[in-house]
Amino acid sequence: MTETKSIIDLAKAAEARPAPTETEHAHRPSPQEGAPKEENAPREVLSELLKNVQSKIGWSELRLPSAGFNSSKVETIEIRPFTYEDEKLLRTTKTLSQGELIVEQLITRCIKGIEYKDLLLTDKNYILFKLREISYGDGYDIKATCNMCESENELQVELSKLPVVYAESEGDLEHKITLPDSKVEVIVKALKIEDEALLSNPATLIDNMWRLVESIGGHKERTVKQGFIQGTTAKDISVIRNSIFGGGIGMQTKVNYICNGCDSRDVIELPINEGFFDAN
Repeated sequence: MTETKSIIDLAKAAEARPAPTETEHAHRPSPQEGAPKEENAPREVLSELLKNVQSKIGWSELRLPSAGFNSSKVETIEIRPFTYEDEKLLRTTKTLSQGELIVEQLITRCIKGIEYKDLLLTDKNYILFKLREISYGDGYDIKATCNMCESENELQVELSKLPVVYAESEGDLEHKITLPDSKVEVIVKALKIEDEALLSNPATLIDNMWRLVESIGGHKERTVKQGFIQGTTAKDISVIRNSIFGGGIGMQTKVNYICNGCDSRDVIELPINEGFFDAN
């Protein structure tokens, strides 16, 4: 039967073991001698290979279109380009619902200084276009169909040259409009991340339009806003809807171009197509 030794027994045995001779010391390799020298080589090689991209993958400052008049009072954040892990996450998208969640995850990972949930929609959209620009390049290829001759035009938009309108006061976050038929003043509020789900389709937008309106004729009560929208003309409703989506602060994404087919001037709302997150 094998004798069971305690930790104390093993420690005493180690103390009693004779010290190694000089010859044993001479032949015993040191940790430095035994370590393979090749282990440091890959790091040095990678450092040399990646030296030209170090300046392209760091954090940089970005001023938000809301310019500090948002609820968080944040004017400037930090942003970085996509990395290998971000690209890997992006390519796992298989459905629209997954895509929306992954965009949220990507923006959260690539910005510092503000919480995703506190972003205004206009700030979020601006960040999205800037991430595309700094990650895949300034040039963005799109196609536009002419409204006059229906010719298809291949265009390249330089994202860095699109104008950006910044808020100069808290009032700039809202849209004040006077409706054409009712002659009533309507204030459309600054849309937040939580409002994005209400824009998912035309029917949802119409049903929830009152939620996106701050006041109608000075009235903020839900019943007044709902009753007015349901009772006014289609023209008034169309103007409210267009105000929700257009104008105001942020990146101006209407692109003017001259048709290659008929030389007429046309305009297109900059789309997010299948090549948005891709290098040209």
